[in-house]
Amino acid sequence: MRFLLIYLGSIYAFICLLAWMFYTIEIKNLHENYALKMRATASSIAHKIVTAHMMEDGTLHQCLAKNAPEICFGLEKEYQLGLFGENNKPLHVSFSEPIDFSKTFYLENDSFYTLDESTQGHLGIHTIVLKHMHISSAVNALHSQVLLYFLLSLAFATFLGYVLAKQFLKPIQEEINHLDTFIKDSTHELNTPITAILMSIGTLKNVDEKKRKRIELSAKRIATLYGNLSFMLLHDKQNEEKNDVDVKKLIEERVEYFADLMASKRIDLSLTLEEKSLHINEESLIKLIDNLFSNAIKYNRLGGTIEVLLDFEKLSVKDSGIGIESSKLGDITKRYKRANSDKGGFGIGLDIVNTICKTNSFRLEIDSKENEGSTFRIYF
Repeated sequence: MRFLLIYLGSIYAFICLLAWMFYTIEIKNLHENYALKMRATASSIAHKIVTAHMMEDGTLHQCLAKNAPEICFGLEKEYQLGLFGENNKPLHVSFSEPIDFSKTFYLENDSFYTLDESTQGHLGIHTIVLKHMHISSAVNALHSQVLLYFLLSLAFATFLGYVLAKQFLKPIQEEINHLDTFIKDSTHELNTPITAILMSIGTLKNVDEKKRKRIELSAKRIATLYGNLSFMLLHDKQNEEKNDVDVKKLIEERVEYFADLMASKRIDLSLTLEEKSLHINEESLIKLIDNLFSNAIKYNRLGGTIEVLLDFEKLSVKDSGIGIESSKLGDITKRYKRANSDKGGFGIGLDIVNTICKTNSFRLEIDSKENEGSTFRIYF
């Protein structure tokens, strides 16, 4: 997706630049074409004036006395004509606006003006001013043309970018699908041996207690990781069945589950639990509580403390661990983001907590100070 956005962004910028250059060139060409056409027309008018004077033909003079000048010269309706004598004295003029006699061609008020002085005073006419009205129609047509080409170019670039990105990402997507299938199959296969290990630990005899505890703790860590991986892989595809869950009772059960882990680090646990019931998928709530407890234990110091508070509006888990840098707080709930690389893990625990919160419209707040500890609050 990022590749496609970079490609389309650069192509769009390039197309915009080309469109601006094309428009600039076409506007310049429009001015030049009108200038050539109007100068040719003005030159033709001047030739008729000079010829009428040389041939002593009074027809043109009589026509100018009775009609508008553009009628006498057979001009098209978008033209207006002005004939000026010596010192720019108006003789026969069809428009009222003042003329800039210092220029030979210019644009003003949606009209082009061209000036011709080739009559050299014949019939008393020194300057011909030819006006072409309603230039905006031609400019608007050019705008429409440029816009059409621009939109077609964008559409073609977008389509081409999509096809190229799809072809480019196809082998990557296939590998991701294969890897995803492998992880799902592997995760599924892990369930049976993990369950067998946990069930068999209690039946071990003639085994040193410390070794048995170590095996049990390791098995529980593997079971927790297995649960997280299963939830992460299947959460988007499963329909969660919700029911009323006694949150206080569930927390007490999970505390018992993590008791050995906390004992191994000599962590002092403080529980302040009020009665609370939630209509939620129980497995999701277990994952939420387990990940909060797991993080509080994993990132805690030896001989540290964990304070768990449950009341009507929230669940709070506070630890005395290593804390989180303020610069990392914004990303800590993103998948594969870890606050500390020395403690292991895959960075999926808080992502799962955040996902469950969003699914159930809970609000997650994190307060943390480095080397002092962290507090995670879930507002129901």
